[in-house]
Amino acid sequence: MKKVARAVTVATLLALTFGALAQTTHEVEMIIEPVEGQMVPQFYFEPAGLFVEPGDTVRFVALSPHHTVTAYHPLQGKPQRVPDGVEPFSSPMIPVGQTWEYTFTVPGVYDVWCGPHESYGMVMRIVVGEVSGPGAEPSHDFSPEGTYGAAGTVLNDPALDPLNILELRIVSWNDVSDEAKAGPGAPGGH
Repeated sequence: MKKVARAVTVATLLALTFGALAQTTHEVEMIIEPVEGQMVPQFYFEPAGLFVEPGDTVRFVALSPHHTVTAYHPLQGKPQRVPDGVEPFSSPMIPVGQTWEYTFTVPGVYDVWCGPHESYGMVMRIVVGEVSGPGAEPSHDFSPEGTYGAAGTVLNDPALDPLNILELRIVSWNDVSDEAKAGPGAPGGH
């Protein structure tokens, strides 16, 4: 009887340990989509908001050409919108059908953008474990040295509020308002 109880206890401990060490890989698609009646398509990450646990990996999948995944960081010429202590990171240009992965280890809010398409609003927010850090604050600078153009208004949209992402776990690009996607100064924009 004691041997069976000990075996169950060991099996339970192993399962708990393995579960604690298990990491999840999440997929984010990078998309260019035509919009009926508009000359300029939408450039976006899907989902646009994502919650992950520390140690999880995000696999970025290029479904269309000319995309990068770049952290908002002073060493990239941008305001810091990742947790303190996080090194700047940026993918190379990801070929169509290919992927790039990043493992998020430091808890907090991470804002990333696509180098060629930032001004069109191609940004996303990833909440890693908790809402903290500079990315948890609204963006105020929509200049090329800030969250450029529609990037800032998209990040400031209520759908991408870090607490909303924490609650919902996944926020679609479709949940972001058309006004935010229009960018600052655009008709209907901020």
